[in-house]
Amino acid sequence: MLTIRTLCDILRYMSKVKPFLLVGDAVSSGTGLGRIAGMIAKGIHEDLSDVYQVASAGHGGPGSRRFGFFQYTLEGVESSFILPSLPQIWDDHSRGENGVIAFCWDPSRLGWLAQPDLLSELLEGLPGLRQWIKRFRENNELWIYCPVDADGPNGALTFPLKMTLLGFDRIIAYTNWGADVIRRSIGDAEAEKRHLTALPHWIDGETFYELPRQACRKAFFLRTGAQCPTSQKPEPIADDEVLIGIVATNQRRKDFPLGIQTAAILAKEMKVRLWLHTSALERDWSIPALLVDYGMVEKTVISLGHISDDNMAVGYSASDLSLGIGSGEGFGFPLAESVFCGTPCIHGNYAGGAETLSAYPDFLVTPESFKLDGEYAFNRPTFDPETWASAARKVLGKRTNRPSEYDWENVWPRWREYLRKAAEGEGQ
Repeated sequence: MLTIRTLCDILRYMSKVKPFLLVGDAVSSGTGLGRIAGMIAKGIHEDLSDVYQVASAGHGGPGSRRFGFFQYTLEGVESSFILPSLPQIWDDHSRGENGVIAFCWDPSRLGWLAQPDLLSELLEGLPGLRQWIKRFRENNELWIYCPVDADGPNGALTFPLKMTLLGFDRIIAYTNWGADVIRRSIGDAEAEKRHLTALPHWIDGETFYELPRQACRKAFFLRTGAQCPTSQKPEPIADDEVLIGIVATNQRRKDFPLGIQTAAILAKEMKVRLWLHTSALERDWSIPALLVDYGMVEKTVISLGHISDDNMAVGYSASDLSLGIGSGEGFGFPLAESVFCGTPCIHGNYAGGAETLSAYPDFLVTPESFKLDGEYAFNRPTFDPETWASAARKVLGKRTNRPSEYDWENVWPRWREYLRKAAEGEGQ
């Protein structure tokens, strides 16, 4: 019996379509990285099927038929991010044809793959995986769509990340800022060998756009599921309340103390309601403790976990202001989504997020200083919350125009051109 998969294999063989596997968070996971992988894979599936047969491999999501392409589940993913099931997934998808594995992950997770000889201790007990990596590299390509949310010593990435990047055949950065950091890290000659370029992701403008403010405020709690920290029923958002949104995962580089303290400063001058949408109350930051510390418990509502994009658009449109509290962003989905929905977003003037908001210089706050932080010595900015509050005062009452440079119709043609040229061997 001729199955659809068999028919696809026959057509691929006849047309010399390359297998293309996007690896990272599951496209159905709801994470930022998963959304990015889903966007790219869907674009390839719908617009470049004459060039690539695309599939994804990810963890953290169940998969979804709405994407239209095949989705594999990465098994055995642990804190090391070594992927013992990758050879089996690639063999099943490629059916012996040469092609591309492209990662939508931070390079800090991929040293074992990019430099298996230098980091051989990571693959102890997995000799088959190390041998497969060497065989794969003989006739296939390894790409990375590389988030760069900070630079490090001398404005470059630190040595382990540099060596990891040198193990890829192609490097695509989220922003021009990120591409510049990578170029400083590996040098001009190596950057050219790896066809370094910057291609942003895009915002779904059919979902994220400004909706009527009053209607969104009335529907806010129903659509976002936000609740009071004290478990009391939240009061409706009044017309004279300033609704401030913070949309951020609870992780170290999201500066929740800065955001909550900024809201607390403004709450002394005006009627403020703070909306926090995050992944967990207790993780890298204790959000309940910070709300108590800054006297914001009674003025805050919180939503947790995944919210659909159309409901997020209601939350953004209901808000008067959002605070982009990342101390470094590769791109910054919440920043772009906020301004697409008409809501100003205050953010630090640093890294890729500053480039995403470059059309709105009044939204960007100059760092007070920088400090090297974490295992990979990233430069992280520090801020005075009074300066953030001052920036917020200047933009309250204003609405934003949609930044069309991040619309699908303006971004995807650049991706399509790059991917088609890569398939045709340009620059090889």
